[in-house]
Amino acid sequence: MSADDRIAKAASLLLHSPPGEVDDVFNDIRGIVNDDEALQEQIEPVLAESNMQQLLVVAVPGKESKVLLTPYNQIDENRYLDPNTNTVFSFDHLRRIGSDPEEYTENMSDENEELRAELQKALEQYVQSHFKDGAVSVFVHEGSVVSCIVSNKFSPGNFWNGSWRAVWSFNPGSNQLNGSIKVRVHYFEDGNVQLDTQSDFSRDVEAGGDVANKVAKLIGQSEAEFQQGINDGFRQLSEKTFKGLRRTLPVTRNKIDWEKIANYKIGGELANAEN
Repeated sequence: MSADDRIAKAASLLLHSPPGEVDDVFNDIRGIVNDDEALQEQIEPVLAESNMQQLLVVAVPGKESKVLLTPYNQIDENRYLDPNTNTVFSFDHLRRIGSDPEEYTENMSDENEELRAELQKALEQYVQSHFKDGAVSVFVHEGSVVSCIVSNKFSPGNFWNGSWRAVWSFNPGSNQLNGSIKVRVHYFEDGNVQLDTQSDFSRDVEAGGDVANKVAKLIGQSEAEFQQGINDGFRQLSEKTFKGLRRTLPVTRNKIDWEKIANYKIGGELANAEN
């Protein structure tokens, strides 16, 4: 395997990094490769893919606005659109810094732009009510209105990190809403335990009326359903699965008499003291 192939393999590990731990994995890769110049040549495309997978929240340069980095607002290799301020900007995935903002008006003529703006407002209210430090960006992409929601909670000092990511695509022509929700949590105190779960949804949106609020309502209902499923799963683990892993009785089929064991211990200590 060539040096470039080894670097490419190592860099691909970034795509499997737990939420909030990309920098840790990157620093480990630097130590393995031990060639920053060669690594930097191949790492940026992988970092770009990782940042878009994680729905990275970034500040729009020159604007008091934030936007998610996704495949749905990528204009070209390293330029992204913030449709709320009609701004296109460059983004350095290695340093996570935006630059070179420019006005962008091509999206204003899209027939779905009005619906996009209305859905952005409706989902901002929803996210503010249900996700602490959550963020949402809505884009027009290939004839559909795509909503991306992310909420991260990083607590490395307590040995855990977690993320909630959801992508919803609404087709105004068919009134079909399709979505995918992913939750990933990493707990790493004296071990390595991960929760990695995903669920896909398909909903029909009633035509006519306030479509944006109808879509936002269905998104909220679907995400609540997914959250309830996770809660039920943990309850099942706690009440049944984990209990099934423990013996109700020891091999002798008799309950342990802890008081008798304590008396044995005290008797043994007294005997040792007399000797």
